[in-house]
Amino acid sequence: MTEKRYLKWYNKVGYGSGDIAGNVVYAFLSSFVMIYLTNTVGLNPGIVGTLIAVSKLLDGVTDIFFGS
Repeated sequence: MTEKRYLKWYNKVGYGSGDIAGNVVYAFLSSFVMIYLTNTVGLNPGIVGTLIAVSKLLDGVTDIFFGS
């Protein structure tokens, strides 16, 4: 049996930081949509937050079937 080899800490950090740009874009767009829909359109912030949460939940469910 061969000895287990583990990744070094800097490899883990590098791998984990690969999606930082995507998360920043998502956070920016979510913030923009929240501000736009509450201040400009006049929707209740609870409704907007629920819409964003439901869209993320549906995204998680559909990823199982379609892959991501």
